[in-house]
Amino acid sequence: MTQSPGLPAFSKNPSIRVPHTDLVRFWVIASITVSIIGITYISMAAGYGTIVPQLFYFPILYATYFYPEKGMYFAGICAAAYLFIAMLFIPPDPVIIGGIVFQALLFIVIAAGSGYVIRSREFPAFSLPGEESDTIQAMIKTGENDHLEFKLQSLWSAGLTKEEVNSHESAEVRKYRTNASKFILARSIAGFLNTDGGDLIIGIREDRIHNTITVEGIENDYPRMHEEDRNPDGYRRMLVDAVIRKYLPEIFDTASRFIHITFPVVSGKTICHIHITPADKPIFVDSGTEEIFFIRIDASTRAILGKTLTRYILTRFSGS
Repeated sequence: MTQSPGLPAFSKNPSIRVPHTDLVRFWVIASITVSIIGITYISMAAGYGTIVPQLFYFPILYATYFYPEKGMYFAGICAAAYLFIAMLFIPPDPVIIGGIVFQALLFIVIAAGSGYVIRSREFPAFSLPGEESDTIQAMIKTGENDHLEFKLQSLWSAGLTKEEVNSHESAEVRKYRTNASKFILARSIAGFLNTDGGDLIIGIREDRIHNTITVEGIENDYPRMHEEDRNPDGYRRMLVDAVIRKYLPEIFDTASRFIHITFPVVSGKTICHIHITPADKPIFVDSGTEEIFFIRIDASTRAILGKTLTRYILTRFSGS
């Protein structure tokens, strides 16, 4: 099922929380870089600075791998730090100074080259072979059913204003507010996990009134993401951190066993295909205030509780 009608336009300056994974990477890069700067200062002060510049390659390559668009900026920071320390200790010899400057410029060249290679390989790596793309197109043409669900976007609720949230026709939007779209994704994934598995495809508009299905692509979600994450890899990280880790924490460590995310290109648009296999234990969606159990019934995802929930779990997972 697609999200509620009346989708608001994207705001130009959305407020987005920094994912936990990005924070961890930032501290890893920062700690390694600070350590190398310290080693550089001590080594050059002692007169042993020959191998020191190569140590900067590690944080530069690490940062560029995950954030190709920011790699050169980080390399520039490393180059400036290296030049500053070197100028404190090297003699005023034009040859030595030239070598130091060349090494600093090499930092930026390495970042630029690495970033180019990563960006050039990024999108093709997520494209499915022709036969598989044909399979996805055939799935889309069948429309939603008990094993297939479409979503137009995954971040459509992120830009809702307080007034839009309070007046929204969807009870889930009023309850989960700007996180509603992510909760709904988690609900759909849990429903497939707890039933017979299935496929969730993001980037598809289904108009049931006119009986049409249109491939829109996930590009419509990109304006609500950080610039460096506006690609399939960043989209995957968003789903893992903001949907699976947050709402399905009990399956997070073993998610790869049951959840497979790919990014086929259909009709020139990149879509997100989430293939879900049945879980071997009951999976509850953790909303922060309660745990909810969902199953897939016909072409919809529904919550069950009480005796119905007990009977279902005993029947569905009795052999687990």
